[in-house]
Amino acid sequence: MGAILTYINGIILLPDCTITHIILSHSTVSGQFLNLGTINLQSWKSIWHTQRFECGVQKRPTKSANTHLRLPKQTSNFYTMASSLSSGSFQTLTFHPDNTVIIQDKIYGEHTISEPVLAELLRCPALLRLAGIGLHGHTDLLGITNTVTRLEHSIGASLLVCKVGGSIGEQVAGLLHDISHTVLSHDVDGALSKPGESYHEVQKSRYIMTTELPQILTKNGFVDLKPFDEELYPLVERPAPHLCADRLDYSLRDAVAFGKLAIEDARRVYDSLTAFPDASSPHRLLVLQDIDLGLAYARAYGECDRDVWCNPAHATMSRKIGQLIGDLVQRGLLKEEVLWSLSDRGFWELLKSKADSKGLETIEHIEAGPHAEDYHRLPRGTKIRTIDPDLLLPGAEQPSPLSSVKPEWAKERQEFIQARQALFNPTMSEALTNTDLQGALPLIARGKVRDLYDVDEKTLLFVATDRISAYDVIMENGIPEKGILLTLCTKTWFKILSDKIPSLRTHFLTLDLPPQIPESLRPVLQNRSMQVRKLKILPIEAIVRGYITGSAWNEYKKSGTVHGIKVAEGLRESEAFPDGPIYTPSTKAEQGEHDENIHPDQAVAIVGEPYASKIASLAVQLYKVAHEYALTRGVIIADTKFEFGLDPETDEVVLADEVLTPDSSRFWPKDSYEIGRGQQSFDKQFLRDWLTSEGLKGKPGVRMTDEIAQKTSAKYREAYERITGETKVPAV
Repeated sequence: MGAILTYINGIILLPDCTITHIILSHSTVSGQFLNLGTINLQSWKSIWHTQRFECGVQKRPTKSANTHLRLPKQTSNFYTMASSLSSGSFQTLTFHPDNTVIIQDKIYGEHTISEPVLAELLRCPALLRLAGIGLHGHTDLLGITNTVTRLEHSIGASLLVCKVGGSIGEQVAGLLHDISHTVLSHDVDGALSKPGESYHEVQKSRYIMTTELPQILTKNGFVDLKPFDEELYPLVERPAPHLCADRLDYSLRDAVAFGKLAIEDARRVYDSLTAFPDASSPHRLLVLQDIDLGLAYARAYGECDRDVWCNPAHATMSRKIGQLIGDLVQRGLLKEEVLWSLSDRGFWELLKSKADSKGLETIEHIEAGPHAEDYHRLPRGTKIRTIDPDLLLPGAEQPSPLSSVKPEWAKERQEFIQARQALFNPTMSEALTNTDLQGALPLIARGKVRDLYDVDEKTLLFVATDRISAYDVIMENGIPEKGILLTLCTKTWFKILSDKIPSLRTHFLTLDLPPQIPESLRPVLQNRSMQVRKLKILPIEAIVRGYITGSAWNEYKKSGTVHGIKVAEGLRESEAFPDGPIYTPSTKAEQGEHDENIHPDQAVAIVGEPYASKIASLAVQLYKVAHEYALTRGVIIADTKFEFGLDPETDEVVLADEVLTPDSSRFWPKDSYEIGRGQQSFDKQFLRDWLTSEGLKGKPGVRMTDEIAQKTSAKYREAYERITGETKVPAV
C-alpha cells in the first residue's frame, strides 16, 4: 500500500515510497489542525502543485526518509502538474500550474477561473475547509440526506453571479458568503444563536480576521473588504420570495440531489437566468425567462422545504443535537474554536468523546435515524421557505412575479404556506419568538422583543414577539401571548395619554396590517403588530421614577442621591418621592449591552437643546397622567421608561416605541402596597428574581422552566386586565 503525503501550513512531507493520497491540513490560531480533506493521487505522476505557489524541492539535512516542500520558496527545479479536488457531489476543481482553476460543475458546466483574486481564494484553506461541511448538518453526515457541501455551494453562487455579468467584487462576495459557517451548519446555529440572530453571522468578522482572507482581498485591490458583506450585493443576497445567487444555487443542488427536479431542468434554469435591467444596476434583480420552467422550479423548491429543510423529524433531531452542543459549550467541555477547525465527521467524533452517558444516548438515538415520535408539530414561527421567482417575458418592459402571470401558482403557494403552518402548534402554549414574513416586507431590525419591517418610505411595522429579556439578556424561550398583551396595552395607553394631553404626538398609526401581508400570515400577526411613523429616534431612555425602589434605592442608601440627583433625606424603600416624580435618564445601549444611568445634564450633551428639556418635561407629564389613571385601576406605576423621536418633516418630539407596559414599567398592586419593603409586581421582576436566586443573572442561553414562563405570563396578563379592563385576550 502506498504512503500518505501530508501538507501542513505550506510544508509537504514526502516519504520515499509510492504516494497514493494527499491530506490537506492547516493550523488554526489556537494551534489546532483542521483537516481539509484527502485527495486521491493514484493517477498522478508527479508532485502536486498546491495553493498559489510553485513548489521547489528542498532536501532535509538529516538521514530522514522525508523530503520537505516549503511554500513559497523559489527554486530552479519545479515539479508541477494539475491536481484535482472533489468539492462536492456536483463539482470538481482542477488546479493548474499557471494558477488557473478549472471548475467542472454538473449543473453549470465547465468554467476556467483566471481572475487572480478568485483563483487565489479557491486555493485558500479557509475556503477549502467548507468541503468538509454539508449544507444540512447532521442529516448529511448520517446519510439521511444527500450531501451538498458548503464549498460547492459557495462556488456555485459565485458562478451564478458571473453568469449574469456580475462584477468581480460581487463574484467574490458570492464565493465568501458562507465562509463563517461552522461544522454541522445550522445545527450549531440553532444551538448557539441568540433569538433573532444567526451565530455564524455574528461570529463572521471575528473568524475572518483569523484567516488569510483579508490579506488576499487587500492584495488584490479590495482594501475596503466589502466583499465580506454579501448583503451589499443584491445578486448574492436578497430577501425571499425573490431569487438571489445564494438561494438559487442551494435550491437547485438540493432539488436535483433529492429528486425534486431533473438535472436537465436545473441546467435549463441556469441557461434561462439573467439580470434585470443589468448586472450593474443599483436595483438589479435575478430573473428567469421561461414561465413553465419557473413554475417547475418553484414547485421543486417547495418540495425541498416540505421534505428536507422544514421536515419535522429533521428539525427535532437538529434541536436535540443543538441542546447537546449548547450544553457542552456552556459547561466549557467544548471550545467554540473547534467549530471552525474540524470537518463534520471530525466534529461528530469529538462530540462523542465529550458527551456524558445521557449525551451518548442522544447521539445513538440520532444515529439510528428519524423515529416515529420525531414527526410532531413544528415550533410556531418555524421558517417556511417558498419563492415567487421574477420572470422577464418576451416583449415585457418589467419583470413580473410568477404568481401574477400564473394565477394557479399564487393560489398554490398560499395553500402551501397554510398547510405548512397547520403543522405549527395551534395553541398559544408555545411562544412566538421569531417572525418570518416570507419576503412580504423587508426586515429592518430585530430588537430584544420587536421585529421591525419596512412598509413604505414613511411607515414601519412593529411586530411584538413573545421574546423576553432580563438583565439585558434574551431568554431562550418566550412568554406565551406576551407580544399581544404588550401591543394592546400600548394602544390603550396611547389613547389615554392623547385624550389627556391633546398636543401629544405619538408614532402610532393603526393596528391594521399593511396590504402587503398575505392572508396566511395575518392570524399570526394580528394584535401583536402596529404600523407606526418613521422617526429619528433620540438616543436616550427617558426614565421617570415616582417611588424609590430598585437601583435608585440601592444608590440612595449609599449616597442619598438618585442618578446623582440629591433627594429628600429619610426616605424608606418603596416610598413616593415627596417632591413628586423625578426624571432620571439613561443612555440607549446596543442590544446585549447595558444602558448607563446618567444625570439629566448629560442628556443635554447627548441630544442637545431644546430636545433634552422637551423630553424631560414631557416624560414627567406623561408619568403623572398615567399614574393618576392607573390608581383608578388598582395599580401603582412605580417607575417607567419612555422613548422619543423626531418627526423628520416637522422636527417635533414624538412619543415612540411601547408605552407603559410590563416590559417598560414597574407595576405594583395598590391593595398590597406598603412602605418600607419591596413590593409584588406585575412585570418581569418575577423573572429577574428567579434568575438571581438561581445564579443565572446576566448569563446567556438561559431557558425558563415551564413554571416560571407560566407564572410570568400570568403577571403580564393581570397587568393587561387591570389597565385595559379587558378580561379576554383577543385570539391569535
